[in-house]
Amino acid sequence: MNEELIRRIADEVIGRLAVRIGADGSRGNLIAVFTGATAGFGKAVQQVRGLVLDGYRVSLVFSKAAEDLYGSFLMEQLAGFPHIARMEPGKWLSALKEARAVVVPLLSVNTISKITMLIADTTAGNVILHALFMGKKVIAARDGADPKGSGREALGFNRGSLPLQRAVLEKLRIVEDYGCLLADVDELRSMLNSVLSHAEGSPVKQENLQVRSVRSLIPCSGKIATAADIRHAHSLGADLGLSRAAPVTPLARELAARYGVALVEQDL
Repeated sequence: MNEELIRRIADEVIGRLAVRIGADGSRGNLIAVFTGATAGFGKAVQQVRGLVLDGYRVSLVFSKAAEDLYGSFLMEQLAGFPHIARMEPGKWLSALKEARAVVVPLLSVNTISKITMLIADTTAGNVILHALFMGKKVIAARDGADPKGSGREALGFNRGSLPLQRAVLEKLRIVEDYGCLLADVDELRSMLNSVLSHAEGSPVKQENLQVRSVRSLIPCSGKIATAADIRHAHSLGADLGLSRAAPVTPLARELAARYGVALVEQDL
């Protein structure tokens, strides 16, 4: 039995098993945009696989850098999973109109730089920027751009000057102000599910929310409470304040319980 035949059989088995455990495409369309970032690549692949298993249909968009670096390899990693395919050239706008959200598993410094300047000269940039213009949920993994992120540290990209690091952090803040939700790559899937559930009027249960103030209190950094917020609060020995409408990702809720960080509802 040759290698190609073995691969095709494996893909068929993966596809059939995936459908049996929830990958039926019934939860609607997503667009996954891959930029040229590489930090957290393995986790990014796992997150996309997980979204398919959650029941979403996923259209893939690659920047030129992403296509050159790992386009073919990524498609091999996703082989066999149903309801996932490259987006057809020139069809990004119609696909975006039908999409429930846009996910950016690997966000690069180049991409955030262009988005902050409202430059959309590629399909990847067009999808992200126009999703924000349309009020679509855009959820991006910050690992590939955040100078303080473990992914960039592993690649040695965290040794730049403080002004350079501050410039990148400021661009991340700006894209958040534009409406983009940033998360650690391993939180991407849970954040998306929380946000979409919340938008449907059935927010994820937040059992450990407390309407009381204990210790010092710091505000949530974004529109949704993530594991990064919990870790930051824990490092300061503080609790986390968030608006009554803010979703909390499952991982954030788990870490809050583990570290004893109270989630305090506020009228923000």
